[in-house]
Amino acid sequence: MRIFKIITTAFFLAIVLNVFGQNSGVGVYFQPEYSAMFLDDHVGNAVGGSIGITTKNRKWDIGIRSYGRSGPINLHQEYELVLPEGTTYKGKSVLLLAADHVAFGLEVAYNLTLNSERLNLRFPASFGAFGAGFYLQDDDRITPDGRRVNEWEDELQGGEDAGMGTFTEFGGQLIYQILADNEYLNLFTGITYTNTFGFSSFLGEEEFYNNKLRASIGIRVGL
Repeated sequence: MRIFKIITTAFFLAIVLNVFGQNSGVGVYFQPEYSAMFLDDHVGNAVGGSIGITTKNRKWDIGIRSYGRSGPINLHQEYELVLPEGTTYKGKSVLLLAADHVAFGLEVAYNLTLNSERLNLRFPASFGAFGAGFYLQDDDRITPDGRRVNEWEDELQGGEDAGMGTFTEFGGQLIYQILADNEYLNLFTGITYTNTFGFSSFLGEEEFYNNKLRASIGIRVGL
């Protein structure tokens, strides 16, 4: 695991140094997005984006990427927590929990202009950290003894209500220039492949977010 992290970090650093060594001017880009995470038995909704700098020749992007899957935008996606025999919470032995997730990392992307000047292909790669967990919802968040709700969530899930890990993402995006005379405003759609390392929680096994596809749509603004 440690060797993989070192190799991945070195790979990104080598690209950054090479790109900046060949380019004397830079621009900036911002890409907010909505995405659908294809999990094992359902699709999770996520929002996020990336922001960074783009090289003078517009071939490389280097920046940060962050996105998250929160409970409020994933209504009716609930996970059953069956308590041990003899254990109850507010008189219930089975609870329905919601889930959240956030990822943050470094992004490097190569941009390829197609024959049509208004179409580009973008190939992003990301590496970073993420955290995810499961939490009580609605009236269950009012604890029976006045303790903080996160204390109960941790206790009911054996001290593993949430977990941390690292992730890598690789994919492709199709970028369309909206106006013929304005190269700075674009629409995009794409798909990425996600691997996670080191994550596990009481309800979320190691494969919960690992080896998954994520489709996204959004806008790209550049200067």
